[in-house]
Amino acid sequence: MDKLLYVLKNFFTHKDFLDREMLIGTMFTPLHFAVSAIVLAMVIGFAILLKKRYTEKSFKRILTIIWICLVAFEVIKIMWETFGGREVKFEIYGNLPLYPCSIIMYALPFAIWGKNIVKKCACGYVCTLGVLGATVNFFYPVTVLPNYSAISFAGFHTMLYHGAMLFCALAMLLTGYHSYRCEKWYELILPSVPSLIVSIPAVIVDYALGVDYMWFRGTSFFLPAIFGNTPKPVITVIIYALYIIVPALFYLPSFIKNTIKSR
Repeated sequence: MDKLLYVLKNFFTHKDFLDREMLIGTMFTPLHFAVSAIVLAMVIGFAILLKKRYTEKSFKRILTIIWICLVAFEVIKIMWETFGGREVKFEIYGNLPLYPCSIIMYALPFAIWGKNIVKKCACGYVCTLGVLGATVNFFYPVTVLPNYSAISFAGFHTMLYHGAMLFCALAMLLTGYHSYRCEKWYELILPSVPSLIVSIPAVIVDYALGVDYMWFRGTSFFLPAIFGNTPKPVITVIIYALYIIVPALFYLPSFIKNTIKSR
């Protein structure tokens, strides 16, 4: 009980000031699993409910609210990280919104108000790389929960942020707002367009500052073990190829099926 009261009392406390021995709800603990299960149940439940009561107008309103919340809480998180620690500084090596999961903040407006190919590009990201990134970070929040409880501002942010990404993808597919249908070869490339656009500032920052946004230098997570001494430009080319190939795989079965039918 003392530890529960501690994490509740220190909900907004930065990791620099937390007593690690008093933390509960860190990664892969019962409390972490409980919070994850609740958020996941809400994601699936709301998506199913939306399918039953779906209208495009109401769905766009929901997506708009989600987009506003994602952007607002991202700004709040960056400000909190900047001013909440022992030193007041903007951590350019980690706080820039240039991660693969950050792309949803730039893609959602085009998924909501875009038309034709623009809409397909945005929805394509949400339902491919977006859902992959959200799934990994939702179930394995290695960048947050080793240092925070699931019941904390940082813990809630990562759970709800990636939970919202999962909801957007699931709701789009369940309601038919988007699908993996593909008839033209160039449609295989469309879902990678948002990532390729955001990759431009990401690559510039990576090589200018020696960081690894969007993993273009291969220095994050398990990537060094895979690439070894591979030159950084070669790694960048490989990662670019993956950003194009992986989303296309979601649409490839439909493309092959439609190609065979047309012949």
